[in-house]
Amino acid sequence: MRVAREGLPFILGAVVLAVLWGLLGLGALAVLFFLFAGAFAFFFRDPERVPPPGEGLVVSPADGEVLGVDDAPGPPDLEGPAKRITVFLSLLDVHFVRAPLAGTVARSDYQAGKFLPAYRPEAGRRNESRTLVFKAGPADLVLKMIVGVTARRIKAFVKAGDAVERGEKVGLMYFGSRVELTLPARVAVKVGLRDKVKAGRTVIGEVRP
Repeated sequence: MRVAREGLPFILGAVVLAVLWGLLGLGALAVLFFLFAGAFAFFFRDPERVPPPGEGLVVSPADGEVLGVDDAPGPPDLEGPAKRITVFLSLLDVHFVRAPLAGTVARSDYQAGKFLPAYRPEAGRRNESRTLVFKAGPADLVLKMIVGVTARRIKAFVKAGDAVERGEKVGLMYFGSRVELTLPARVAVKVGLRDKVKAGRTVIGEVRP
């Protein structure tokens, strides 16, 4: 299993503490921290993802469960009405965020905020977040990464002006969170409430010709 380098400080820190407790004769604590190391390795796993072939396919930006597919007022970056797909990531999900379409990052905006549970509707407006606006040939998209109660950090791998491929890793959220993807009306949504999705693999929309 490949593990993201971002997880190494957590994993190695837990291993060091486990060894220390073991040397001090505190076996129960040693076992506990070895379990923590295994849990961190599982959380920061980095599986290979190959997007499905096909023009105009929009892939899920995140692993998790679809919490909502709702009409949304078109943000300034999109023209006309839009759809918003919300994906909730539990602690058991891979937490890398991937580009839904090939294109260019037009903007990368950080918003300070609260740390409400990520499944609550108001979390999308009030929590700390990072928004990426993608300008793509088939359609422009707005991707918002939102922290939750346990997720306290978002790491973006891209900045404004960067070109990305569909399924490319663009960010990492630490320890449970949510992602909102806003699509223009010309994208036909292919997922529904409570569907399980995989980042870079599950087709969640298709651009109409």
